[in-house]
Amino acid sequence: MAADFKRLVEDSREMTRRSFLAIVGWVGFTVASAIALFQSVKFIQPNATYEDPPAFKPVGELAFPTSYAVGSTTVLIDKRVVINRDQDGFYAISLICTHLGCTPRYFPDVTSDLVLAGTQISRDPDTGQLATKANPTLPGFKCPCHGSRYFRDADNFFGPAPRPMDRVHMELAKDGRLFIDRSIVVDHKFRLKV
Repeated sequence: MAADFKRLVEDSREMTRRSFLAIVGWVGFTVASAIALFQSVKFIQPNATYEDPPAFKPVGELAFPTSYAVGSTTVLIDKRVVINRDQDGFYAISLICTHLGCTPRYFPDVTSDLVLAGTQISRDPDTGQLATKANPTLPGFKCPCHGSRYFRDADNFFGPAPRPMDRVHMELAKDGRLFIDRSIVVDHKFRLKV
């Protein structure tokens, strides 16, 4: 038995073409088998997302247009949507930062710290408001990830966000409730008139 082991050790030191091709064949077979096993297990798992559907109706009092005062901003954080109402009507904003997809938070003041630090802030294109040293407070959104800031109407004015947040489709359903579809992006001037 010791002689057989010695011969095996001596033979294994030489790499012949036959032994090289055998090793390459076994490695290839093992890799192919592992890929096939992975794909088989992946096939068994359901290919589904477990997030809320993009279209929804707000629940409770928020479902009806009469619940919103002119000039109001209502954040539905679980749906990542903001419902704004101005004198022209309703519009909905997808609450997804255009920089890297974080969820910005609404604050009644997103400009005063910038104004007091000497940062020049552009005029809000929708409302025409301008944050100055005399009146430094404007409402809007701050992204907690990288500091992008948006006016109340979702126009970006500070930070790395390359563009405003998206406006999403909003309509009045047949039952008189608001209906919002986050999968449909609408023009910045879109308003639902009720």
